[in-house]
Amino acid sequence: MPSDSTLTLFIPDLFGFQSTLSQLSTEEMSSLPETQFPILDKWLSRGLIEKSSKPNDILFSEFGLSSEDHKDKPYAALSLLAENNPEVNIAGFYWLRADPVYMQADRDTVLLSAHEELALTQDEANKLVEKINLHFIDEPWTLYSFGPHRWYLALDKPADLVTNPVSNVKGKNVNHYMSTGEDAHYWLTTTNEIQMLLHGSNVNFERESRNMLTANSVWLWGGGHLPGVNDANKSYDKIITENILFSGVAHHCGLDVFPLDNEFSNYIQKGNSFIVLDMLSEHFQNSDLYTFMQTLNEIETKFLKCCNELLLSGKIDRIVLLDDDGVHITVTKKYLSRWWKRIKPYVAYKNA
Repeated sequence: MPSDSTLTLFIPDLFGFQSTLSQLSTEEMSSLPETQFPILDKWLSRGLIEKSSKPNDILFSEFGLSSEDHKDKPYAALSLLAENNPEVNIAGFYWLRADPVYMQADRDTVLLSAHEELALTQDEANKLVEKINLHFIDEPWTLYSFGPHRWYLALDKPADLVTNPVSNVKGKNVNHYMSTGEDAHYWLTTTNEIQMLLHGSNVNFERESRNMLTANSVWLWGGGHLPGVNDANKSYDKIITENILFSGVAHHCGLDVFPLDNEFSNYIQKGNSFIVLDMLSEHFQNSDLYTFMQTLNEIETKFLKCCNELLLSGKIDRIVLLDDDGVHITVTKKYLSRWWKRIKPYVAYKNA
């Protein structure tokens, strides 16, 4: 591991609205809550920007996890490691996420309209999962709920299935994101049967009576066994995140994991830290530019400012900014001192 200290900030969807911003009029731009971000603007203008022609999955490229390009990504098994349930034999099963969702039919399309927005209670989730397990008691799988919106299928044998994460599908026509593979037909049939069960459940009847969205389907994604770890590729000491998947990666790779709380500045002053700032994704998926810009300002003032101060004071050696589309920006104290590089605003970056 390098002797110097690096902060790696992973901000998915950081440049998600660039094409939209480039088309806004002056009046439309002035209606946004924030358009200038002094620290981020300086990093983008004076840092070393590279972009991979073939973006890799951050989880696997950054943490030395084994992956097969043609297979599903084992997000379910990795997330389970952070559920802190010692009674579950993770290594003994093939795992799939089967998260509760609300599907909205609209003529020829079916939209996945809600996931965590359902605001299920754990008691509601437990009742729905129990109903499903009782109905499918003779099938070679069992459904578990370790959080109201995090449901997991334990399969006795691997499924030939390639899926899409629920976050990629929310607000979109699910017909374009259906699972593929030899077992896709079985799971499509099973999911349709689960929809019938959920439609007739007391939990959903009660939610409808309160004008609440119902959990009327499940979305399968992230299938696989726990992946192997290449110890020689380890570059980090810790992961700082509120994301269950990255917390699971930390456990799997033997890294410390810390929350994004008021002690943030203390966590990042020693060793190499990987920080997940994924607050923008929800607003990008919802096409909510206004709240997106508000949240980016909060990221700037709460996290980027702290990191920048540590860099300028010499307490860390470099900052690396990553997004989920292959953008890689390296920032050092020396780079920031390049006064001849004019600082452009974030909104001017049509393509990062």
